[in-house]
Amino acid sequence: MKYTSCSILGMVLLLLFSFLTLASAAGREIINNAPQFQEKPDWLRTCPRLNPNENKCFRDLFQGCFPALAAGVPEIGVQSFEPLHIDAVSVSKGSGNLILAGGFQNLVVRGPSNATVRKASLDLEKKMFNFELEIPILRIRAKYNLKGNILLLPVVGNGDVNMSLKNVKTAVYTKISLRNAPEEIIHIEEMKVTFLVGSMRIHLTNLFNGNEILGTSINQFLNQNGNEIISELRPDLEKGLADIFIGLWNNVFSKLPTKLWLL
Repeated sequence: MKYTSCSILGMVLLLLFSFLTLASAAGREIINNAPQFQEKPDWLRTCPRLNPNENKCFRDLFQGCFPALAAGVPEIGVQSFEPLHIDAVSVSKGSGNLILAGGFQNLVVRGPSNATVRKASLDLEKKMFNFELEIPILRIRAKYNLKGNILLLPVVGNGDVNMSLKNVKTAVYTKISLRNAPEEIIHIEEMKVTFLVGSMRIHLTNLFNGNEILGTSINQFLNQNGNEIISELRPDLEKGLADIFIGLWNNVFSKLPTKLWLL
């Protein structure tokens, strides 16, 4: 969303970082007061407690949860995350070469439920839960409204933004504990996330009050430098994803007593 290499990078990073900041905050607060399952739901597989990884049992169990979570599990307060809806993200940056105000509204994220679990392991003795996911494509659609200056150049836009991230590969490493709430559950204490993105595409409409020449140039630059943008953003993205995953999986695990799936 910028005019020079530095300025365009900063604006896109701001868009993505703002999205993840809101999402990560929501993830931290996602745990609800719905009751735990008292009986094993049909979609939940079981594994031996002493060796849950035998014959890739835990990987299959983990993968089997995704269709149910994508549709939502209202009896335990888990809302559908396919698509993921976010009402608004505010943007306020007022120093240096980047001065922006505005935000993004009606964000819709599609694709999380198409994740494939490449690896997943649970070690109760070492208190570790690790997994690797591959997502073919994530699509983000939103309205944006931005006004400000980049390198003394006025920037005004009010329109649609569409973004796609292809071939997203994520590895997640966690430290866990066992808690009684009231039945025994797994709780994620710490998480580290690493990821790779094959490619990124982004398009913003109505930049510079509809100036097609400037708008086209900026969109072309963004897409020609997608890998550089992702590389610059990786540390913030990885932290944001960790916050999202902690909230999501602690909410799910809190409703699934281990006695139902670790036999």
